[in-house]
Amino acid sequence: MASPRTASPASLRRIGLTGGIGSGKSTVAELWREAGLTVIDLDAHSRRLLDVPGAGVEEAVARFGEQYRTQDGTIDRQALARLVFADAQARADLEQIVLGRVDEAVRAAEAAALAAGERIIVHDNPLLLEKHRERDYDLVVAVLARREDRIARVEQNRGRDRPYTESVMAAQVTDLERIRRADLLLHNTGTLEDLRHRAARALERIDELTVGPRT
Repeated sequence: MASPRTASPASLRRIGLTGGIGSGKSTVAELWREAGLTVIDLDAHSRRLLDVPGAGVEEAVARFGEQYRTQDGTIDRQALARLVFADAQARADLEQIVLGRVDEAVRAAEAAALAAGERIIVHDNPLLLEKHRERDYDLVVAVLARREDRIARVEQNRGRDRPYTESVMAAQVTDLERIRRADLLLHNTGTLEDLRHRAARALERIDELTVGPRT
């Protein structure tokens, strides 16, 4: 079970959605968007920092080298990913470059959702447990899937090979840690329709666990 939370704004319930590579977390996030929830994708904000010429790109090039800059002035994210998932210090340096800027973008997106009257906001946060961010959320949901299923999904959907996927898994917390630290587990086994049903049931549980005043 996750540790006690720091308070979200009084009118907001902030949900953290996480899961390892290939678990189906992003699919759950999309299903929840379809159901009408506001989902802020932290990984998308991270990618945007490296996909658009600017301060994030320049700092990454200064740290990792010009060989990671593409012809259009962005970062070759696949090449950089191969480096950072094989080198813990490089990964920490990249996170230092990216995460503070991502937090700023997320705060702006959350403020806009609050201004629009949203009651529940989901953060699709792949590093939630790795960065010990449980206290930022009223509830943490972890998506779990079998290891071999995850490897197969990454190969089929992203075209990445097994060694790459295993290197990413090695940098992430284990499913045992997810089970221990999350408040709600969502198992991604079976078909997409199975996942759709479980994602809907998880939303019902979120409503049950987050309605009413906080104590």
